[in-house]
Amino acid sequence: MSQSVMALFRKRQPAPGAHPITAFWEWWMAEGHRIDPRSVSHMTERLSDKVAGIHPDLAWHFGQGSSAQHCLTVSAGGVAELRPVAERWLRSAPAPDATWEFRSSQAADPGALEHSLEIAGAAVDLSQTRFAVDVAPDERRVHVGVYHPAYRQVPLEVRGQVTFLVLDWLLGEDDVERWLGHIESLTEAPANPADGAELRASVAQLARQRDPDAWGVAEFRDQEGMPGLATFRTGVRWIDHPTLDRHQLVTLTYAAQGNGLPADDAALAGLRAVEEELEGVLGSRGLVIGHESHRGVRRVHAYSDGEDQNLDAALAAWAARRWVSIEAEPDPSWRAVRHLTG
Repeated sequence: MSQSVMALFRKRQPAPGAHPITAFWEWWMAEGHRIDPRSVSHMTERLSDKVAGIHPDLAWHFGQGSSAQHCLTVSAGGVAELRPVAERWLRSAPAPDATWEFRSSQAADPGALEHSLEIAGAAVDLSQTRFAVDVAPDERRVHVGVYHPAYRQVPLEVRGQVTFLVLDWLLGEDDVERWLGHIESLTEAPANPADGAELRASVAQLARQRDPDAWGVAEFRDQEGMPGLATFRTGVRWIDHPTLDRHQLVTLTYAAQGNGLPADDAALAGLRAVEEELEGVLGSRGLVIGHESHRGVRRVHAYSDGEDQNLDAALAAWAARRWVSIEAEPDPSWRAVRHLTG
């Protein structure tokens, strides 16, 4: 490419008011793709500025690509509220080529424990890391304790940093969120220590057992002893749908028995009809996670893309026609349904 053509590309500017993600990729296509990931330069400073323009708390780093020479990762750094932003950045990316590919989260590195890590002035030989692994199939989680001999000499906050860095590197940032439950840093070696490969195998086994289309049923009672019934998806996590960050709560009433549950088949058929209509409005742009029936009221939980204003309008119009209540609020990590999905 000639110098004159390169100069023309350098002078391109995003259109006034362009979305920060659009501005990032316009800059990347014009000049950013020529960045040298092996050294710090004005280009890396420019990259930092462009990422910060999308959101100041996003993190980025270079790495080796799986099919390309290099990989640029822009990630939420474990902050659920930022994960949709990183995912939207990725979905706007150009197709990978021989030089660059892109990721929106830290990829798994099976060889992560072969290295050393220097943090807070302490050198940590990661090959000495061991794990306490407790697989809980009913919860669809693996509870993990992370042990390293150096943990006895470093401050609590350093132990926590190393623990989460090791897990993110070893399993990948998304699988840590998807599969791990309780995580703790151990200063004493576990009774039955597992190495990194064994931890990865435990997570992989649990993942193989997952049916993303499976539904579960659970009964519950309120403080006065009145029963309730919940039906919900058991095989999905919020990290599987990172841009569905808006909780849509649909509330409707039904003919009930004395115990507050649906009175008969006709009542159930009416509830199913409403949910089918809701699913039709959502289409591929949202997902029904489950519903709860209690004291003559059904609460249906669904999620949609918080930037999809057209879908918000369609849902509001549908709710008005159906005479049902719908409330929407941001909920990127699906906290409103954690009591159902775990």
